[in-house]
Amino acid sequence: MYRITDEQIDFILDNIRANGIVIEDLQNNLLDHICCIVENEMTEGEDFYKFYERIVPRFFKKELKEIEEETTNLLTFKNYYAMKNTVKISGTISGILILLGAIFKTMHWPGAGIMIVLGGLFFSLVFLPLMIVLKFKDDESKTDKWVFAFGFLMAMGAATGIVFKVMHWPYANFLMRWSVTFFLFGYIPLYYFTRIRRAELKFNTTINTVLMMACGGMMYALFNLHPSTGLLGSINASYDFMNNNSTELVKANTTLFTKLSDKQEVKEFHQTSTQLFNKIADIKAHLIAKTDVIPIEKAKNLSLNELQSGNDNSMIRRIFENGTGEYSLAKLKSEIEVYNNKVKMLFPNQQEKIIAIEKLQLENTILSVLLQELSQIQLQIATTENSYLSSVKE
Repeated sequence: MYRITDEQIDFILDNIRANGIVIEDLQNNLLDHICCIVENEMTEGEDFYKFYERIVPRFFKKELKEIEEETTNLLTFKNYYAMKNTVKISGTISGILILLGAIFKTMHWPGAGIMIVLGGLFFSLVFLPLMIVLKFKDDESKTDKWVFAFGFLMAMGAATGIVFKVMHWPYANFLMRWSVTFFLFGYIPLYYFTRIRRAELKFNTTINTVLMMACGGMMYALFNLHPSTGLLGSINASYDFMNNNSTELVKANTTLFTKLSDKQEVKEFHQTSTQLFNKIADIKAHLIAKTDVIPIEKAKNLSLNELQSGNDNSMIRRIFENGTGEYSLAKLKSEIEVYNNKVKMLFPNQQEKIIAIEKLQLENTILSVLLQELSQIQLQIATTENSYLSSVKE
């Protein structure tokens, strides 16, 4: 066994200190470990300094100072390694779930929604918050810590908004829009100007800034912030045209019905048509009132140009599509089914007079478009009744 000298011990201790180890207990522990290795592995006649240079890299990956940093983390942040493992696990789980969920949703397979939701929740509520905490431990600059924390918060908002958007939940556009807006016009400038002056970070900062601006800009462009002015104008004009025609036809139908009201079949169809027409009018008024937060009576006389929230789609799913009350899609379908059965009896060979409620566009539809579609159904009802009453009169 090799016997280490006092001079060599002093050399090892000085070298440990020179490499950035300042904690005295850690210095002594390292000294003890290295001395044991030298005495047990070094052969007589072997050059001590060459042997030392060969064995020291066993204690680190890049530099010896890493040991002190790891020790400090363990002493001041007891859960550091547990959190690092949690970050790895949650990141892997969220990535796999989101990827599989996206594939399942593209292929219209069951289970897509729950995978996307779970993956998004792991990413935005576990992975990103832990990344913020770890960043506060990893970066020496306080400015960098706060800038990165701000960026991760914006990423959490955007990720949550995307999950909400995929699942058609309310406030999706709000979360995505403002998160990406603050990311583009808040985080990216802060990131750039706080790092560009450091020579060693200049190149990476420039590249990362360009990439973030490109990705954030493309994501911003994908948002359905609002339809174009031309499209809105077209929807409004079509809505007014159909409502005016429906109103005129209803007046004409009322006049025709007074002359044929003694016929039971005519009376029953008129009642069914009128009931369905008024039901749709009530649904439209209810959606407008709830979305714009105005009285029902005012909503009944409101044109699309006067709507404050014509681009809103939250009420469509909450009240109409997924609702169960009088103003729900389920209730409307049941009444349309009764109406269609009567139409089939009166017009057995005219399928175009059947109301195809299943063709109603609800996917990512804004309120203005849904109101237009409902008005189109009203016009179809009034036109069919007018056709029937005119044929009976003849």
